Amino acid sequence: MPKVLHVLRKFEPAEWGGIETHLVGLIPELDRLGWRSEVHAPQETRTDGTPLRDVGAIFRTFRAFYPYVGMGPEARARLVAAGGNLVSLDETARLVLDRQATLFHVHTLGRLGGIVRTAARLTARPYAVTLHGPVLANADGVQEDARRRTQGLLDLGAPFGALVGARRVVHDANLVFTLNSNEHDLWLGPRKGNHLERIAHGVDLRRATHDNRASARRRAGVGCNPFVVIGARLDRAKGQALALEAFARAAPKELHLVLAGAPVDKAYADELATQAKPLGDRVHLLGGVSPAVARALFAEAHLALVPSLAEPFGIVLLEAWAEGTPTLFSHVDGLQNIAQTTGATAGAIHGPTIDSWTRGLTTALQDQEFLDKERQEGPSRVARHYSWRSLALTLASAYRRALDKVL
Repeated sequence: MPKVLHVLRKFEPAEWGGIETHLVGLIPELDRLGWRSEVHAPQETRTDGTPLRDVGAIFRTFRAFYPYVGMGPEARARLVAAGGNLVSLDETARLVLDRQATLFHVHTLGRLGGIVRTAARLTARPYAVTLHGPVLANADGVQEDARRRTQGLLDLGAPFGALVGARRVVHDANLVFTLNSNEHDLWLGPRKGNHLERIAHGVDLRRATHDNRASARRRAGVGCNPFVVIGARLDRAKGQALALEAFARAAPKELHLVLAGAPVDKAYADELATQAKPLGDRVHLLGGVSPAVARALFAEAHLALVPSLAEPFGIVLLEAWAEGTPTLFSHVDGLQNIAQTTGATAGAIHGPTIDSWTRGLTTALQDQEFLDKERQEGPSRVARHYSWRSLALTLASAYRRALDKVL
């Protein structure tokens, strides 16, 4: 049975996000297609990999470090949460010495991506890379985020990065998968006819249970009040500040706002808390929640908001629809692709401005026809277009083609 070895920058159920959802949904379907999965993540991942083990994957951790001078606790927390450029000699050796792995699949770039690239070249095995975040499609934003995280730090890892070809990870990969058409189109030139494929996440179509819904409402602390929800990590790219201001302007007094997501950018999380103070107990900052709680919050919400400034795919939109929740979403990147694929454009907000979101929220709250239609059509819309089985079939076919070229 062939084995695909997935390498991650982190796997953190307490900060559940797109990559965790992606792997836990994908791995059982790959297994049914005859592909055994093993997942590697750094040791500081605060989990034993139970969600992955439960779906049939092998889970292993490796020693890694951040090669920065001047790194205090706050700077380290920023790197751990949102994209530190790790170095790991341990993982380099493990990949090279693992003779059972048929193919490597890396879900991050930078130096860890370079380690996978190097191991693949040394062992003559193919490797795939999935671009879960924006790279070329939001190059300026990516660079600015990196500068913010490493401000005041001296990076000693550049020589290692050069040695493992960290900047060549996407260029040299046997298989490259993107999650939206913008990213795909920008890589057509650099890939020069080599494999490049746009994929879509799948979604669990099972609805939140009554008990989970009741528990999530208690956790949110909203009582019997109607609420709107934003389910995303607290990060500037997710646009919570935009939606929070629009909510303050447009929402009726009885409506509450729930923000469910891990505070990966502490400074931004503090700004949101300050911004929310004038609204008193109408705004609820929950922190990170499990997938079951997130789905239950969507199910209980009057409306979901996805105000992202950049979004490679936007699985949260599909999860809200799967629960029958009307959703307003930014017409950007992967969210725009989802709208085009499904033909569901009624909830799209054009332009990342406070005014556009205020108008959109005001209109949606008053449009009962829109709300009723979205509640009825959302679940079937997701079922028609997105499934983990479809994604697994796409990846398994690509894996086989890559192996055929190498063998």
